[in-house]
Amino acid sequence: MFFLTWGFLVWLGATALFRFLGHFFFSLESPVLLVASYILVIPFILILTLPIYRYKQLDSYNRLKAAILIALPGMLLDVVSLIYFSDIFINLDSRMDRIFGSWLLLAYSFILLSGFTIEKQTNKDKRCQS
Repeated sequence: MFFLTWGFLVWLGATALFRFLGHFFFSLESPVLLVASYILVIPFILILTLPIYRYKQLDSYNRLKAAILIALPGMLLDVVSLIYFSDIFINLDSRMDRIFGSWLLLAYSFILLSGFTIEKQTNKDKRCQS
């Protein structure tokens, strides 16, 4: 339940950000900021996921499960937000719907990929496996 809630909160924060400030990130007149939004989503996603996996002390199987649970609420809710793109993201040009959709796919892909991270084993862990 924790990871579903975290995923919902991430989605809510991102949706609010793009509802009110999306025109700064997604504009055909500003290709530099558009490219920057694609690049900056990667470290942002890692900051939102990896520390939580460490804090919760998840093994590799549970990290992958947590990544799925984090991505799921946003993926389901963005189905609706993309259908009503012009009504929800009123400050974005309606032509940006495809670009925004591709950005969302990138973000959710990196959330899911974050579940495949490998934790370093400590020396104690290595001795126990021998």
